[in-house]
Amino acid sequence: MSSSKAGSSLLDGSGGIQPISEPKAGPRYIYYRIYTKQGALESNNPIYSNDRFISRIVSRSVAPPHTAACLKKHIFRIEKFELSTKCTLYSSLSDQAPVEDSARLALRGISGPGVSEIDPVVLVVDVSDAKKRSKVTSVEAKDLVEWSPTRRYVYYRVYDEAGEISSKTAFDDTDSCLGRVGTLCISPPYTALSLKYCIMGAEGVSPDRVCNLFEDEGGENTMKDGDTVALLSDNYPGVSKEEPLAIVYALQKDPVNPSEQSNFTKKLIVTVYGTWGDYDHTWHTTKAGEIFHTDGILLKKPYVTDSEFACYAAINSSGKKAFIHQVYSSFG
Repeated sequence: MSSSKAGSSLLDGSGGIQPISEPKAGPRYIYYRIYTKQGALESNNPIYSNDRFISRIVSRSVAPPHTAACLKKHIFRIEKFELSTKCTLYSSLSDQAPVEDSARLALRGISGPGVSEIDPVVLVVDVSDAKKRSKVTSVEAKDLVEWSPTRRYVYYRVYDEAGEISSKTAFDDTDSCLGRVGTLCISPPYTALSLKYCIMGAEGVSPDRVCNLFEDEGGENTMKDGDTVALLSDNYPGVSKEEPLAIVYALQKDPVNPSEQSNFTKKLIVTVYGTWGDYDHTWHTTKAGEIFHTDGILLKKPYVTDSEFACYAAINSSGKKAFIHQVYSSFG
């Protein structure tokens, strides 16, 4: 009996069974992809020879606390972006809303954001910041391994208002107006506007050009900019070349010059950085201090949804006419 008690006391010191402690979560890889609103950017730190758009870091390289802001800063360093780069972070390709900079992320253990190549973290950077990026990678394909992801595409036909036109991504010699883009080339969040921007980028068309996107060639269903597109499902618009969607460009017009607009003479100065135009082409994307010209007439216009906001019609230095929020601007 005494030996039994002695044996029990060795287990937990009080005659009971000592509970088994859970192993601590250790460091792991965090996979990521980088985009602008116009599509995917190659990584400066590629890991696969046949997909230079995906990369990874080790979680222990991210400075504590493990917030979204800390993760972005470390990836900026690896990818040669300036630390001041404007960027939104999504914890998954499927996310429709970005992660707040202050949000804590589970970057250790066997689960969490960026846990695999199939479900990476996504960073969407401003186009102007992408142009300032230093590209120094010298990694050659022979130094990298291949991987075999399932290639998925969005198929589409290209038109202007006068009829079909040739696509720059045509892959069928017998059908030059049929193009396609890889689903992984499209920037989250997966909306009709993101899809439209990616196609326009692939076709070499300015994102400011007016166009409409339809779910099919018949044009029965117009896709609104804010519509969610289920690109991770098995059934989305343009899923096959037999059922392509259609993009129709407005005929080109001469750019509007503010100095030639007798009514748009009032100077309007933007007070904050805003990405409204990234999600609704009828609105401007703006930078603090940027100068526009307006007629000064206060309007109410919808943004993405049916909600209406007080705004001004204004023209930027490139001649684009779109809306600017009243509360984020002031007259100069």
